[in-house]
Amino acid sequence: MQFNWKNALTVSLMACAVVGGFTACDDDDDDNNNSKTLSVNEIALAAINKNFVETTVIPTYAKLADASEALLDDVEKLGKEGGLTDANIAAAGTQWKVARKYWELSEAFLFGAASGYAIDPHIDTWPFNESAFNKLMSDNKSLSDEAKDVIDECVATTQQLTGFHAVEYILFAEGATKTAAAFEADELKDVKLYFVEAAAADLYLSSVRLLAAWKGTENVSTARQELLEEAELEPEDNFGEEFINAGNAGSRWKTVQLAAVNILDGCQDIIGEVNEGKIGTAATGEDVNYIESPHAYNSITDFKDNIVSCAHALYGVGPDVEWSTDLTSSATSIMAWGLVNAASETKEVAEKLAVAIAKIEAMKAPFVLYYTDQSAKDAMEALGELDEAIDALKEKVSAAE
Repeated sequence: MQFNWKNALTVSLMACAVVGGFTACDDDDDDNNNSKTLSVNEIALAAINKNFVETTVIPTYAKLADASEALLDDVEKLGKEGGLTDANIAAAGTQWKVARKYWELSEAFLFGAASGYAIDPHIDTWPFNESAFNKLMSDNKSLSDEAKDVIDECVATTQQLTGFHAVEYILFAEGATKTAAAFEADELKDVKLYFVEAAAADLYLSSVRLLAAWKGTENVSTARQELLEEAELEPEDNFGEEFINAGNAGSRWKTVQLAAVNILDGCQDIIGEVNEGKIGTAATGEDVNYIESPHAYNSITDFKDNIVSCAHALYGVGPDVEWSTDLTSSATSIMAWGLVNAASETKEVAEKLAVAIAKIEAMKAPFVLYYTDQSAKDAMEALGELDEAIDALKEKVSAAE
């Protein structure tokens, strides 16, 4: 990997110079005028945690919410008079990929709202249950009010008939968006269009809930607050505030070190899932039907974006920063801290990250047709090595005092 060590070392040294003089107060400081001087590492890790929330997590969920709202708009057009055209279906398919990208770029931090509120399994369970879907359609062939209620309930409460893969299943086949003629020839066209609109609406609602749970409900738009209130899904927590205030009363992260380690844990969780689950389940023959995004042929893109989400978390950058082997970290990031405090381990993570992404990019596409190809196994091996490298860096962060 051609890692930009000179620039990265510069920003990391600047960060150390800035944080060296910070102090923090005990809970009773106002009464006793007592102050506790924090170590350089504690201050640096606290800054890393704050940057992670404000630069990586919240902007990613904001992009996801905006993209999901645009997807809903595009899907709604299909059910309107004259709206079912090849161009409009293609536009909806393109927007699905945009929203999908931002979701996959969030998977390095599934801890918090995505897992705590079970949003991840709700909007991103696969494979889509075609047999259950066919039964739902056969039981609701006409778009009556009763059928709408059944579909709405199904989309809101199930896992394998909603979310990204429900929308994908309706819009795509064999890597391309379906044609208007194909929809028109389907006697269940109206029911299916209602179903995909309900799934897109639910996806948007879930993305807004994720954003509000990390940013604070009061900090999202009034329209989005009303959407959450109407659905009775207002977040009970402010994960962003808690993460930034790790080590203080009211935060589930009891120390700044534990929060920083959680950033690395989140990366390892998705690395393991891509390695053993998303690629490995099919590649090893355990379950050849367990393939993510098979209808849009988006699997390999999903895999790459998942690992790029780790890069964003580790380098402390936002969702629209494109992956590059010359990527320079933020001054307040795990990688910047590591250059000063764990240089060899940090360099190993940078190199293994670049190799893993390159191996995924080199996988034979589409994965749904070539899951047994050697390139899939090569990617798995590289992901395993990346996981081990992060383990070594995590030991250093855990031991920071």
